[in-house]
Amino acid sequence: MKNITIAYIGGGSKNWAQKYFSDLLLQDKLEGDIRLYDIDNKGAELNQKCFYKMVAQNKNKIKSNWNCIVEPNIDNALTGADVVLISILPYSLQNMRCDVHYAERYGIYQPVGDTVGPGGYSRALRTLGFFKFFGEK
Repeated sequence: MKNITIAYIGGGSKNWAQKYFSDLLLQDKLEGDIRLYDIDNKGAELNQKCFYKMVAQNKNKIKSNWNCIVEPNIDNALTGADVVLISILPYSLQNMRCDVHYAERYGIYQPVGDTVGPGGYSRALRTLGFFKFFGEK
C-alpha cells in the first residue's frame, strides 16, 4: 500500500467528510495521514471524532490504515501534502441559492446549479480566489 498525506481543506464539513472517510477506509491501495483543516476548528475536531468512531465500529470492513489529524494552521496542513482536497463553501447558502435560482428567471433550470451551467460559473467566480490562495501555499 502506498503511504500518502491528504490535506483536507474544509475538513469540518458537516456531511461530505463522513462520506469521504468511508471511501478512504474501504479502499485497499492507499493509507497514510488525513490532515483536517477548517476555519471551523470545532467542526474539524468533530469530524476527527467521527472518523475514529467509524474505524472502531467497522473494523471488519476497513481495508486501509489512516491517521486523522486536526491541523489548525493552513500552512502546516498543506506542507508536504500529496493530495489537497477542497470542500469549502465560501460566503453563504444564500449566495448558493442565487447560483441555482437566478438562472430560472431566464428559463434555465439546473438540477445541480452549484457546479455546472450558469450557477457553476457564478460559484466559480466567487471561489476561484480561495483555490488560488491554497494553490500558492
